[in-house]
Amino acid sequence: MEERPVRLSKKAAGFVAAAALFTVVVPATAAVASPRSTCYGGRVCLYAGFDYNRGQIDHWRDFIKDDSNFSDNNWLNWDFSNSWRTMNNETSSVRNRIGCSATLWQHPFYTGAHSTFTHNSNDGFLANNAVGNNRASSLDIWCR
Repeated sequence: MEERPVRLSKKAAGFVAAAALFTVVVPATAAVASPRSTCYGGRVCLYAGFDYNRGQIDHWRDFIKDDSNFSDNNWLNWDFSNSWRTMNNETSSVRNRIGCSATLWQHPFYTGAHSTFTHNSNDGFLANNAVGNNRASSLDIWCR
């Protein structure tokens, strides 16, 4: 039995072509989730808002090593793009997943009031710590 090719009328072929143009391909992976929902192992994550930015502008940054002066760092947006907003004196919450203790300092170069956070600790309200809310200017990671 011989197979014959299917022939479409010009009108039907036009509909098929139009449908192909408007077909939406759904990617296999979902959109990148906001970093406020987690802090990956081996990092200290800082957030511009209380409670890890929940319900607030989503500015965040993660660190794997010391940083002696936040004034030369900008927050990242939820999509990992640069916010162009300085981190200096703007931290309101912290998550520590680095594997050792980390200290937030009030002033650059590890001076002034400070608060230390042990591995796997979270603090969504830095106002109740010595370093305070919107006063952190440097980060000292003890195991690096």
